[in-house]
Amino acid sequence: MKRVLYYSDPLNDDFASNEISTKKLGKDFVYVRTNPFWRACAFLVYHGFARPVTFLWLKLKFAHRIKGRELLRPFRKTGYFIFANHTNGDLDAFVPSRLAAPKKAYIVCSPDATSIKGIKGLVQMLGGIPVFTGAHGSRNFREAVLRRIAENKAVAIYPEAHIWPYYTKIRPFRDVSMLYPCEAAAPCFAVTNVYLKRKIPFFGRPKVLSVVKGPFYPDATLPLKEARKKLRDELYEAMKETAAEYEQVEYVKYVYAPENE
Repeated sequence: MKRVLYYSDPLNDDFASNEISTKKLGKDFVYVRTNPFWRACAFLVYHGFARPVTFLWLKLKFAHRIKGRELLRPFRKTGYFIFANHTNGDLDAFVPSRLAAPKKAYIVCSPDATSIKGIKGLVQMLGGIPVFTGAHGSRNFREAVLRRIAENKAVAIYPEAHIWPYYTKIRPFRDVSMLYPCEAAAPCFAVTNVYLKRKIPFFGRPKVLSVVKGPFYPDATLPLKEARKKLRDELYEAMKETAAEYEQVEYVKYVYAPENE
């Protein structure tokens, strides 16, 4: 029987269901580690363990494929942003690594990811950049994101902010996260994960195709506020267009149910 979820606010409703007690990041939270030993461990964990394991996981669980990855090849020595739809916890955590290979992909994530006791360091080794939880952390967060772009890495952002498992459309999102590519004057790519029917009916879950479009560039001739909006609209329309191009499987049904009715 198909799972049914009811929503009233497409901007703020969250169906992650992780039951994690979020811990605020302290003002002394270190976003960029410079210790050589820590950096060496992070390299081994990411490239030697996580990358091959996540590749197998994506293949086995989602029969995952990528379309349009050739669009990223000219930017192997350039930092860029990936903006994608937020529809699955492990899928969203693993796909950027495949897209950006061989370079490292950093992922802007919820502070939930660093709230689980004992894995905060591992999350950072795997490329997690937790969103600041107070005004005191905004500067450090911003500097961390811009530094990774300056290091010619990829930074993945999920502008929808909240997970809607297996959702097949693109939800409206704000332009706040477009601030960073505008400041860095960096290229952006729209990545849409679409859910398709499997040939082998034994598998319950649909297979996933990640479709890349771009690059999209911030318009340097516009004031920052207008440039953010223009970039947001371009990414949003590209993702909507991709989602509509494919006959997707509705593994989870979403029903609009306003709270005031």
